[in-house]
Amino acid sequence: MLDDPTLLARYRAAMDGQAVGRMVPSLPYLDGVPADPRLRVRLTTARAVLETGEDVVTLSAAGSVFEFAPEAEAVLRPLVDGRTEDLGALAETAGLGLEDVAGLVQELVAGQAAVVGSLL
Repeated sequence: MLDDPTLLARYRAAMDGQAVGRMVPSLPYLDGVPADPRLRVRLTTARAVLETGEDVVTLSAAGSVFEFAPEAEAVLRPLVDGRTEDLGALAETAGLGLEDVAGLVQELVAGQAAVVGSLL
């Protein structure tokens, strides 16, 4: 296994996904992220790993692994790239409903991989 040329890259990706971010509460949105287009979101870690497949998109961040439908890549890519985005802009870019994007973000907030707020 040590002769595998992808070993170090796979190890680095695995460690990046385990990196804990700055824990920030998403007050007052602890019970759910509302479908507010002006609400902003960002990841809590700068070392998230996004992998895309034919039928699943996998995000490894803050010690958790999240699996989403392929359409979620357009929502997740700007966040993984370190940007802070409005839910409305993410929904428009991805061509998804605002409620769907808020639900996706809620999964990340619950896993402490993202934070939401109006002043981020």
